Amino acid sequence: MEARKRLKKGERSDIRKDLRDVHYPGSAGLQRYAKLSLRKRGEAVKDEKAHTYALATARYVRMSPQKVRLVVDLIRGKKLEEARAILKYTPHRASEVVAKVLESAAANGMNDDRKNMIEDQIYVKAAYVDEGPAIKRMLPRARGSANMIKKRTSHITIIVGEKNG
Repeated sequence: MEARKRLKKGERSDIRKDLRDVHYPGSAGLQRYAKLSLRKRGEAVKDEKAHTYALATARYVRMSPQKVRLVVDLIRGKKLEEARAILKYTPHRASEVVAKVLESAAANGMNDDRKNMIEDQIYVKAAYVDEGPAIKRMLPRARGSANMIKKRTSHITIIVGEKNG
């Protein structure tokens, strides 16, 4: 590759022309992968992993993500029966919602023809809580001012998988 020429005022460099003949090690495999459309790339991954997990989500739940995470952290990595027992006896309001999402994820795994998970072998593969949009309200204060109240929402996702043995 030859040195770049100095540009005159108003001229633009075409970086693609400059780098066209540069050889990058291992780039042939990347080029083959890049030729696949995005859809085909996704399908290749889906076919490989379609039967390994089932998930369920609850979106826009009117609870603070910080408080829901306290409950979700208790069940991550546990077997289905153990997670159910933990949620049943956890004295948090969020435990009811998380239990519903867990039951939904387990049902998705057991009732899908491609997955056919066995109830005794199901465990919580991953569980996380994302922050949803906050509903903003104003609280009147002294001398005509106001404080903002953020009523936070959560998106709860639980992924279950099958453990052999």
